[in-house]
Amino acid sequence: MNDQLQELLTRVYDEGVAKAKAEAALILEAANTEAAAIKSKASSEAESIVSAATKKAQDIASNSSSDLKTAAAHSLSSLKTKITELILDKAFAGDIKAVSSDPEFIRKTLETVLEGWKKDHSDAAVTLSPELSAKLDENFLGRLKAIMDGKLNIDYNPVMKNGFTISPQDGAYKLSFTDEDFSNLFKSFLRPRTAALLFG
Repeated sequence: MNDQLQELLTRVYDEGVAKAKAEAALILEAANTEAAAIKSKASSEAESIVSAATKKAQDIASNSSSDLKTAAAHSLSSLKTKITELILDKAFAGDIKAVSSDPEFIRKTLETVLEGWKKDHSDAAVTLSPELSAKLDENFLGRLKAIMDGKLNIDYNPVMKNGFTISPQDGAYKLSFTDEDFSNLFKSFLRPRTAALLFG
């Protein structure tokens, strides 16, 4: 009887161990499957993160390169403009100031401007620098007034350093003929040609 009991116990033990091993194998297989799925998902997510980071880095590099090119082009253009302006300023600074302060130039220019002005206006107000008052004689001023049939007001203003301004007597607007105005006029014509000569 002991043998039978021992045999029964051994069989129950063996079946229990076999069942436990089978369950352990199933658990282990399920764990391995879940681990593989987790690993695959993590690998996929890692690839996605790396891909997104690589794309972002490429976009940043591309944008930075584009921004640098734009900034370089803008800086070069600005430098070319400044060089052109410096050359034009140097070319015109002294000569135009001297010409626009020359009484003979002022006489001829004033007569020409008033002749044209009279076609559209019945009166005029001219402002000159006080330095010109001694250089423009009464004879000349009389000729100017005659051009405008006496409807000409001539004023000397210390704000005017050279050249002159002309306007209707009501002051609705004013045309300026100073060294700065002449310089800007000449520069506007010469700027493109100068830039082409300097930079091709």
